Amino acid sequence: MVALYAERLRHLAIHRQLMLCRRIRALRDYHKLTQFEVAEKLGISQAAYSRLEKGEVEVSVMKLIALCEIYDVRLQELVRDI
Repeated sequence: MVALYAERLRHLAIHRQLMLCRRIRALRDYHKLTQFEVAEKLGISQAAYSRLEKGEVEVSVMKLIALCEIYDVRLQELVRDI
C-alpha cells in the first residue's frame, strides 16, 4: 500500500513539473524570446535552459523567481493550480 502511494506521489510530481515547464515555454513564446535569450538572462547555457523547459531537470526556486521577473508575472500566477 505504501509503495502504491509513493508511486502515485511520484506521478503527481512529474505531472506538476511538466505543467510548470509548459507554462514557462508558453511565457517565452508569448514574449517572443528565444531559449538563448532567456538562458542568458538566467546566467545558464541554452542547453541547460532547454532541459529546464523539457522538464528534464527540476526548476529551482531561484530560477522560478528570476523567470517571474523576466516575464513580469507573480510567482503565485506561475504556479497556480499546479
